[in-house]
Amino acid sequence: MVNKNNLLWKISINLKSEPVKKICIPFITFMCLLTSCSTYYMTPASFKEQLQQIDPNKINDAYDFRLGLLGVALKGGKNFYNGIDSLKCTTKKGKDVIVHVKPQTGIRLTDNTGRKLQLYFDSVFLRDSLVYGSKSHFITLPITPMNINKLTLIEIQ
Repeated sequence: MVNKNNLLWKISINLKSEPVKKICIPFITFMCLLTSCSTYYMTPASFKEQLQQIDPNKINDAYDFRLGLLGVALKGGKNFYNGIDSLKCTTKKGKDVIVHVKPQTGIRLTDNTGRKLQLYFDSVFLRDSLVYGSKSHFITLPITPMNINKLTLIEIQ
């Protein structure tokens, strides 16, 4: 019969060995860097230009059945999708990149008073000079729109 205490002790000794440390620590560090989300930036002018190019043929008012009939009832039935599939952004170092928009892509808007607003990018649209969007894909909650001319920082994640 195997003594469980001895087996656990042997496993813990093996995890503390030098070769395991040399492999595990870099691997864990690499995986953390690989899975971390990057933040990209846009200028208000670029943001406004890209929102004004929304193709009316790609805009969707779709029924959201992710929560079944409960989801449809909670949202009043429909979900808005702006149809934008990629964005022109910059990295922190100023390098231009194309970011592909996914359902989980978020946007953080900051205005000149320091007020911040986080939204899902696929729900963002521009009407007159106000930016509207949704904080949730499941429940549509009303937000106070932000004036695009007063935005100082636009972050995409």
